Amino acid sequence: MQTNTLADATLSLDDALSAGMQTVPNCVAAGYLDMQTGFLLGIQGRDAESIAALEAMSTSIANLILGRGVHAIEQLLADGGNAQDAGFGEIAIYSGKRLYLLVRRPDQPDHVVCFVSDDHANVGLALAKSAANMNMISAAV
Repeated sequence: MQTNTLADATLSLDDALSAGMQTVPNCVAAGYLDMQTGFLLGIQGRDAESIAALEAMSTSIANLILGRGVHAIEQLLADGGNAQDAGFGEIAIYSGKRLYLLVRRPDQPDHVVCFVSDDHANVGLALAKSAANMNMISAAV
């Protein structure tokens, strides 16, 4: 007899984002962003305000990560001068009463999952939980 679990089933992107939101502390929205186009390929939120905040940030997130400033920092931090292997895996941004957690897919660095929590969330735990959701979300794309 075989049982179905979340690990056995392939979820839709929206379902995977919703499941991820349940594990990230104080998470109010989650989205999957293609930084080359600036499009949110999937978005989930607890309310219209949370979804609007993530939609408003999507282009800014792409500009931030792909911009010259971050690229220059990545060049400086490159291990052994190999800039191709450099790149931020996670970025946490506090803005207003929100914590934005940006987690890059290692296998598709132009794709980012963004979790939005309120500013009272424990950033370390939120980052750990965000990263732990990447396999599930990646499998849904």
